Amino acid sequence: MKQHLSEQTGRMNRENKLGKTLSPLRFRLASYNIQAGIGSRRMRHMLTYSFRYLLPHRQTIANLDRIAEQMNFDIIGLQEADCGSFRSRYIQQAQYIAFRANLPYCYTQTTRDIGAIASIGLGLISRYPCVHLERHRLPASRHGRGLMEGLFHIGNSDLAIFVTHLSLQKSSRIRQLRYIVNRLRQHENVILLGDLNCEPDSEEFRFLFEEANLKMPATLLRTFPSWQPQRHLDHILVRGRMRILKLETMPFIGSDHLPICAEIELYDNN
Repeated sequence: MKQHLSEQTGRMNRENKLGKTLSPLRFRLASYNIQAGIGSRRMRHMLTYSFRYLLPHRQTIANLDRIAEQMNFDIIGLQEADCGSFRSRYIQQAQYIAFRANLPYCYTQTTRDIGAIASIGLGLISRYPCVHLERHRLPASRHGRGLMEGLFHIGNSDLAIFVTHLSLQKSSRIRQLRYIVNRLRQHENVILLGDLNCEPDSEEFRFLFEEANLKMPATLLRTFPSWQPQRHLDHILVRGRMRILKLETMPFIGSDHLPICAEIELYDNN
């Protein structure tokens, strides 16, 4: 059963005063490339739905509602969320999902503007308040890639949550991961949520794991394309005083990617 952050913190503080062993805190996370609510579910839709990348369409809100209904998590990282433009009818999609999912905190980063037509970005949605947030622009051959870095104090532990969406081009991904590794090294407890656009056996993925000292997931999950998953592109990666208890994907709910979700156990710093 989920508890409010203040209830969890109060309970932990009481146990600490009594000299009891503090129990690890469990919470659930998701990372999801929502494809701006376009909702491709067949290969042919990549062509027949192509107009939806630039023009508003009636199905977008229904897709966002379907996504929000399934986002029963404590922390969510979103990629390819429209930040409020003509194609989304000026709806900030991460904020819309947060509101519909009844999650009180939503932080966003616009990574690319295509005039007034489309606006692409990241979202960090949470049941807990972020005590410090930084938005980074990642190096790329073209502008449009970013990294959100949010610091949370959960229970008696500091936790850094990163959300990103890397480039399609390998040379750009390598440069972006060098930057990300430098940011990850600033924190003890780290969770990286994102569409990394690379597989676990790739050179850049191995670099990330070795240099950031991340824990290799026990399960590798295929997330793309959503109608017949073949590639491991979306990831939840951790380091520090925590472990992944469960890692899984969810069925199609409105994107060409599947959402990936995890249950995490975070141990107290004391």
